[in-house]
Amino acid sequence: MTASNELRLKTLPSTPPMLLKAAITRKKPSNTPTFPSQALEVANVQTNIKQLGRYNEACGFGDDLSTLSVSFLHIQVFRLHMKMMLSKEFPLSPMGCVHLSNTIIQHRRISSNEVLRLRCKIADNKVTDKGYEFTFHCEAFCGEELVWEDTSRYLSRAKTNVAGGPKAVRAEPRAYAQSLPMDISRRDARKYSRASGDFNPIHLHDLSAKLLGFKRMVIHGMWSKAACLAALSGEIKETAYRCHVDFKTPIFLPVSVRLDYEANGANLDFELRDKKGVKPHLVGHIQPL
Repeated sequence: MTASNELRLKTLPSTPPMLLKAAITRKKPSNTPTFPSQALEVANVQTNIKQLGRYNEACGFGDDLSTLSVSFLHIQVFRLHMKMMLSKEFPLSPMGCVHLSNTIIQHRRISSNEVLRLRCKIADNKVTDKGYEFTFHCEAFCGEELVWEDTSRYLSRAKTNVAGGPKAVRAEPRAYAQSLPMDISRRDARKYSRASGDFNPIHLHDLSAKLLGFKRMVIHGMWSKAACLAALSGEIKETAYRCHVDFKTPIFLPVSVRLDYEANGANLDFELRDKKGVKPHLVGHIQPL
């Protein structure tokens, strides 16, 4: 990638103003939208210890602020996602994009006093029968050392010329060796909004969620991943690992759910399901590097 398609930012952009701009941004995509090849980069990123504390409390990671919780940097690179989606070159409206999956790779634990360089680009995109999919790939460097990666896949729903495949047959829920109940409240969603800076109205109140087509307010998808990682921290023995999740169905609040999990060789498989253990909200696995 040449210097001509790199944009270096002096600081990380603030999320709330971008969300406000996103709410009023409307773009009509072509049948074959063209995505920018530009990469965003910001250096000299230092951890706000107070924000790390709020994030850990909101997600259940505990009181240790000496190192970054594995998913903490996602709320920083999300700001680069938003910056790129709001650019004139980006072909889709940011509001309404659905977060389909997320993969985090932690190459090593990151000290909270390390100075980082963050980089974000669109890794790929495709047209499907459901709309337009695109993927952000982000990296964190300490000096020249790659210490962390984050890949998020999104969908912008639209009618396309791509034919849909046969409807998948619903499989019987997998039986897991262990299960952990979890209660999720509206307060959890608001705490995460304050910690992350993501004040999307669907996560704040039932009334604002209904205005945007939801029956009640929903928890952030990345809160659910972080909460699973926090709950499973005692099962994760390695400090370098890859964690992938697919987001399946929204979690309407308040609600009781269950985290089912078990070892699969060296890996750890898990699902966040409804209280009865039937409907999956999130399906994931953790793999040592």
